[in-house]
Amino acid sequence: MKYLSYNYKVRLFFLVPFIALFPIISEAQEVQKIRRINPNIPYTFSSENSTYAYLKEGTVVPALSADHAVSYELPIGFPFQLGCDFYTGFYASSNGTLSFNNSFIGENNASYILSMSRYANLTLLAPLWDDLNGNHGIFSYKTEGIAPNRVFTAEWKNWKWYYNASSAVISFQVKLYEGSNAIEYVYNQEPTPNTIGASASIGIYNDNTLNAEAKQLWLNNTSESPVASTSITENINVRPASGQLYRFTRNDTNVSCDGVDYYGQTIINPKGGTNENDGLRIILSGAANMQIRRNGKGQIYNPANNLSYGTTRPYNVPGGTNHGVVLAVGNSYFTGGTLVPASVTEQQLEVVSSTPQNSIESSPGHFVNEIKLAAVKNGLRYYLTVKYVYNFPENDFYMDYTVTIPEGNTEEVKLAHGWDTYLQGDDRGPGFVSGTAPNLVVGVKREPSYEAFEYIGGVPWSGYFSAYYTLLNSNLGTEMTFKNTINPDPNTDNGIGISMNFGKIPGSFTSSNKLVFACEAGDVAPALADRGGICQGGVLNLNSLITSSTPPGTVVVWKDAKGVVVTDPTTVTTAGTYTVYYHSEKYNCDSPVATTVVTHDTSCGICYRPGADTGTEAGFPLAIISTLDRKNHPAVNLRNGALVLESKEKGFVISRIVSPETTIAVPVEGMLVYDMTSNCLKLYNGISWNCIEQTCVDNN
Repeated sequence: MKYLSYNYKVRLFFLVPFIALFPIISEAQEVQKIRRINPNIPYTFSSENSTYAYLKEGTVVPALSADHAVSYELPIGFPFQLGCDFYTGFYASSNGTLSFNNSFIGENNASYILSMSRYANLTLLAPLWDDLNGNHGIFSYKTEGIAPNRVFTAEWKNWKWYYNASSAVISFQVKLYEGSNAIEYVYNQEPTPNTIGASASIGIYNDNTLNAEAKQLWLNNTSESPVASTSITENINVRPASGQLYRFTRNDTNVSCDGVDYYGQTIINPKGGTNENDGLRIILSGAANMQIRRNGKGQIYNPANNLSYGTTRPYNVPGGTNHGVVLAVGNSYFTGGTLVPASVTEQQLEVVSSTPQNSIESSPGHFVNEIKLAAVKNGLRYYLTVKYVYNFPENDFYMDYTVTIPEGNTEEVKLAHGWDTYLQGDDRGPGFVSGTAPNLVVGVKREPSYEAFEYIGGVPWSGYFSAYYTLLNSNLGTEMTFKNTINPDPNTDNGIGISMNFGKIPGSFTSSNKLVFACEAGDVAPALADRGGICQGGVLNLNSLITSSTPPGTVVVWKDAKGVVVTDPTTVTTAGTYTVYYHSEKYNCDSPVATTVVTHDTSCGICYRPGADTGTEAGFPLAIISTLDRKNHPAVNLRNGALVLESKEKGFVISRIVSPETTIAVPVEGMLVYDMTSNCLKLYNGISWNCIEQTCVDNN
């Protein structure tokens, strides 16, 4: 097969001058959706006349007495249920809204605002949602009563409609009732009349459920008896009458909240992936498309795309290239992303469920997430469950593909998974495969960047691929089998993939694998000490220069200046430049390289004076130590000798002292002891204790 060695992906950049008319809001990750057995949690609407009473002795939030302001989370005072979810805190905005699970400040009341991904999972109470102004007004809140019948009240007092910036137009309250979970809006007209141009919305909105009727109810006007529907009215410009009360009553039991399926985007280790010590952040769309962040960088093309819309757009992939899983039942192909056999018509996999985001970290630092997908053919339902297991702060995670084949199936069921690699910013690297089938590792590397599949067990791979990314689909082909294609060119803009054949037999079958995003040899070169000298007449153990620990599963490799591997680095006698790195045979990768210069050191060596073993008559001592005053021939009489030493095979043990510097109170110049702390023979030179070191050979 002929390969194109490199391709510059098309990247378009636009410079657009603009005037910032609105506050800048960063793009937030979408949260999961919830699918229930009966998602219809109905609310009924009613209207009545009442008497407005200003809130007294409430907690004032001064920050809301301004334009475009939103509070931090404030307490309700009791658990309040909206739909199937309970909330104990709220956020209030100066634009006439109260939200529960996140802050909301949007002044543009419109249906398109609610559809924006940044507001996914929004729960909103809108007593008067518009571009309002709290300047000179007071926002306060208070919880009154005794459990289980407490009442929470939030009040916007003396509030201005945007076009009446000089004075107050209206006051209004939100009341929440414990137990019944009813919601009431109450209004009071202030002296300044309405101004033409106001365009408010009044209603409730709950994006935690799928059913439209349960999701929202909006009033079509501010009369005594408006109509409530699921269609938002965006142009209310008449303020409600004083004492006007609108009530939303929850008419359901919690039976409808049973049988929950969570689906959509999930994130493993959501706070990680930012530096070399906090592991991987694994971002998954509802259809199992991935972005992996490591050390602050995206590992999959396009690295800037964090799949922020992974709930509402589960089939979107990080880049405009080939990504995702594809399940084949015979000649029918079901996709989760853009990986698809060439020249076929495909259908999308059905997104069934995923692990609830708040349950993914099953124990501290241990993450387990399952995404379940489905395909239907000839009335038979096939399931693909992808299980992710990650242990913080590792740079790899386990991925199990479990395919469930229904009774009545007669066709082969196959699976493939692949993506366009990015290599932490370089985007090019050689493909490789290592190991012996089925225990293979296939991937791409450009040290220290690394991306690979590793087979662990179960259903083996039917094929693998690590080559030019645009060939992923054609190489997979209608046979749904990669052709064991590897392109070792270091300039290849690489993609990687694996394929599996689960057969025809009904049942559940699993292929267990690992996804590796860093070489086990590490990202850091071996640390070396600055003592690379070879003593005269001696050898140097290069390994003794390494001060860092060898990563598990790797070996140390030394090379000389010519790039030749040093076969025995423990007995080096040649000076020169040497390089060293850690090597992983299993993953076919290396750590960065460290370099040291080894020289000959003439100041050290094994130094001694050759001993004399002739010229001494038998019976005469070589040394006598005596306290007697023997001035004339002290060695004539052997009995005068206090110490006689003469041997070629015996040793002499002198005094053994622990730290003579502190143990010997009055040292004398020339004193000699063995220091049991420093493990050396020490001499006191009249000033300090020092270990005696050998010098060069004395041949004089």
